[in-house]
Amino acid sequence: VLDAGSVFSFAVPFEIWSGTIRRPGVPVGTDPEPALSALRILLAEDSPDNRTITLAYLAETPYQVEIAETGAIACKMFESGNYDLILMDRQMPVMDGLTATRTIRLWEQTNNRPPTPIIALTASALKGDREICMAAGCTAYLTKPIKQEVLLQAIKEHAMAARLPLIEDGSQTSTFFVSTAKPDPVPTFLQNCRQNVVVMLEALERGDCETVAFLGHRMRGAGGMFGFPIITDIGAALEDAGGRADTGAARQWVDELSFYLKSAAVIPINQ
Repeated sequence: VLDAGSVFSFAVPFEIWSGTIRRPGVPVGTDPEPALSALRILLAEDSPDNRTITLAYLAETPYQVEIAETGAIACKMFESGNYDLILMDRQMPVMDGLTATRTIRLWEQTNNRPPTPIIALTASALKGDREICMAAGCTAYLTKPIKQEVLLQAIKEHAMAARLPLIEDGSQTSTFFVSTAKPDPVPTFLQNCRQNVVVMLEALERGDCETVAFLGHRMRGAGGMFGFPIITDIGAALEDAGGRADTGAARQWVDELSFYLKSAAVIPINQ
């Protein structure tokens, strides 16, 4: 009020002290993040680049990851192993991810096993893809390129409780896999892309558009995960041109990729 001043009031919620001291900087009502369980994860992925980036994403976790390069191999490994969660690429040679998922679900039912979480990983984002994956028996669906925090959160949300032995005080024992320093995977990815340029040019000389579409699909899934969204976009264009058997458009996109790779800088993985 003019010439009289103003009165303000506010309320601050306080927690009644229970006799324990809360760590400074931790808001009231906030619980510490629980430790991650040492899960056994089966990664079904045919692309070396996608395997590399996924392993890099999980390097600082206690997860033990085993790799299957095809859906058929994944099914055999699953039947003989004891996995807590499966990361299933949708498009793979020999047996695709959806067929592998259906096969695993049938095996679980036949052997009276509880369903293991299966997270579908796909570079496709077409309408209805999610419903198709879920109908095949997948637990969740992630679209590439996948960010590290998204993948870790999905694993945390959907993984079953790890089947770990109990120690005398009743708590679970865990095996933590400490990652050692590894070479930066980004230069290797860029070199693989340069090799893909050579392979695709040779394929186009033979009129082999299927190879162009296949390699385009791989780069579409991996580019953004390594921090190169432009390679993801070019990969998608190559997949489309190869799928339509449009050699002219495919050659233009291969040239575009080659030009970009000549100036591409080695940058940290996009997380």
